[in-house]
Amino acid sequence: MTNTIALFSSSRRDGNTGQLMDAVLEQANVDFIDLASLDISEFDYEHRNIDDDFLPLIKKILNYDKIIFASPVYWYSVTPTMKTFLDRISDLLDLPKLLDLGRQLRGKKAYVLCTSVHEDVSSLFIDAFKKTFAYLGMPYGGYVHADCTEGYQTYKNRADLLSFIDSIN
Repeated sequence: MTNTIALFSSSRRDGNTGQLMDAVLEQANVDFIDLASLDISEFDYEHRNIDDDFLPLIKKILNYDKIIFASPVYWYSVTPTMKTFLDRISDLLDLPKLLDLGRQLRGKKAYVLCTSVHEDVSSLFIDAFKKTFAYLGMPYGGYVHADCTEGYQTYKNRADLLSFIDSIN
């Protein structure tokens, strides 16, 4: 079993972010979950959504030492599905019966995989992840970004991709 899992979110599985993710999956031993395939409801202060796919996913994620969060950059932020997943982590901090699960995220190394139509990723995008990881006690391992102004092009991202793969292995 691998010690790394990728949580992928994009409106197009075969789009730019999907292609970058596939390049990682081809060269590294990483398990993959497409968040779009799950039923994860928005955060709810009443916690009426407790029976959706969020808790089973968290329990699965806790079996890994490293977590890759993969999303294209949408207006300096993550996809709505990734945002929903990140918001739901609040369940692990709000509900007394889930606090132990939340604590188990501590020490899990977190990475970001992203694409945009810019030479580098916005600091607003990366900082949101860094602050979330710090709050949860998850060491930040770095990111890989692909400038997809002209679509995803493997040769343009090879060095960054190899460096990222080395960091997760």
